Amino acid sequence: MVRRDGMVDNVRRPGRGAPARFAADLVTQPAGPGQVSGTGERIRLVWIGQRSVPGIEPGRWLHVEGFRADHDGVPTVFNPRYELLAGAHHD
Repeated sequence: MVRRDGMVDNVRRPGRGAPARFAADLVTQPAGPGQVSGTGERIRLVWIGQRSVPGIEPGRWLHVEGFRADHDGVPTVFNPRYELLAGAHHD
């Protein structure tokens, strides 16, 4: 079971004709000055059957819960429970 607060680093929407599978990468440390992406622990979040998920966008802070699996060598949580967090940074 995984319980983490983190920032959405990027999202991937399925292309036309592709199975509905919305994905986002959550990082525990946001990108600093001069960095392209966040650091720290990275967890892929995947919502099967969804083409988008309201509120899930780069830069948004979340609290997520779910069961961790390794998918293609990446820690992944499928259909996670999530809560949108207010503010720029949560410790």
